[in-house]
Amino acid sequence: MNKLMNIFDWIYRLLYLNALWVLFTIAGLGVFGLFPSTVSMFYVANEWVSGNKDIPVFKTFFIKFKEEFFRSQLLGIILTAAVGLLYFDLQFFFQKEGTFFFLLRYLMLTVGFLFVIMVPFMFPLYVQARLSFGEFFKNVLFMSITRIFQSAVMVVGCITIFVVFSKFAGLFIFFLGSTLAFWLTWNTKIAFHKIQQKRSLFSNPEGKKKFTTSEN
Repeated sequence: MNKLMNIFDWIYRLLYLNALWVLFTIAGLGVFGLFPSTVSMFYVANEWVSGNKDIPVFKTFFIKFKEEFFRSQLLGIILTAAVGLLYFDLQFFFQKEGTFFFLLRYLMLTVGFLFVIMVPFMFPLYVQARLSFGEFFKNVLFMSITRIFQSAVMVVGCITIFVVFSKFAGLFIFFLGSTLAFWLTWNTKIAFHKIQQKRSLFSNPEGKKKFTTSEN
């Protein structure tokens, strides 16, 4: 009975959070509301994953929406510009012939691959600490490269959720955003915890010795 109640509790949480995300996006006239409401949604999801399940959801969402309204627009501009630049560069280089454009083509594909594995970590890491954008993107890149398998799992999971939910209008409309936010945040927490474990292991001489012995 308790497990069933817990399932219904999480269904309600995801439904409510998704509704706030949609409503605040619309309230911000779509374009201007999308990134502040997305940041707010990930912030609430991060609190839940961290164990703070009793936070006042609406109040927390609203406060974060106001705090991040302008700063998150800059993040949105950077991400939108990056996607647009990658798309048009790839279109341009694939239409050209010659060794030079061949090299540029695969250079841009490499950059595109890095961007794809970075995207899943962006919002979960953004809401964890208020850093300069330089530090933020450096941390995202580090996390993406060191936990590349986790990033691949996150991307595949997002695609799976999108495909499954797109077959059911109710799920797509009422649960897509919050489910993706929870999935990405949960996986980011796992990746971050594993990185912290390795750091503590190698910073501890005894732990490093044990690790080396187990490797041998």
